[in-house]
Amino acid sequence: RQHSDIYPVYPFVERMDPVNNNNAILAHVNRSTAPYLGIDSVGVHLNCFVLQNNVIQGVWLAKRASTKSHHPNYWDTTVAGGQPHNLSLYDNIVKEAHEEAGVPSEWLRNDASNKAFSDHTHDPLTMTTAKEDGSCMKRSFYYSFDLQVPDEWQPTPVDGEVQEFKLYSIEELDRELRFGQSLRPAMRAVLLDF
Repeated sequence: RQHSDIYPVYPFVERMDPVNNNNAILAHVNRSTAPYLGIDSVGVHLNCFVLQNNVIQGVWLAKRASTKSHHPNYWDTTVAGGQPHNLSLYDNIVKEAHEEAGVPSEWLRNDASNKAFSDHTHDPLTMTTAKEDGSCMKRSFYYSFDLQVPDEWQPTPVDGEVQEFKLYSIEELDRELRFGQSLRPAMRAVLLDF
């Protein structure tokens, strides 16, 4: 699949967060090309969860569309997206949350008065990944946000990248993380970090 997203190319510095350290951008490449060049991959993720009596009752997961070029039909975080060069992490998650799940932007207000929204982008999860044949080795940085949503709210697929959403109970999510095969592989780490 050809992406229209343009990724920035940052200088490689071991164990450095490329986005939050104001690194100079060396070049720009199409998102589809980045892994073949070993360029760091940067993504944003939003976990929408339901809380009752101060106990997490469930986490909304998104089933990726069958038309996705990578991991079609696998379950993913509520919202996931690549990080383009022209948006901040926060602006990108607001955009992606609306496009993929119909999350109202006002729910993602990033100020001290909004206790339902948590921004964890100061501490990205970093993984080195490659394709099964060993090609496309790259570092991936996952920047996550969490959002407590109302019990009665249900995410709605908007842009066609998600075919359905399911509210996983904590028990179901635990089973899937330990024994299941239906989660997009890298999302195991992102969801464990939740």
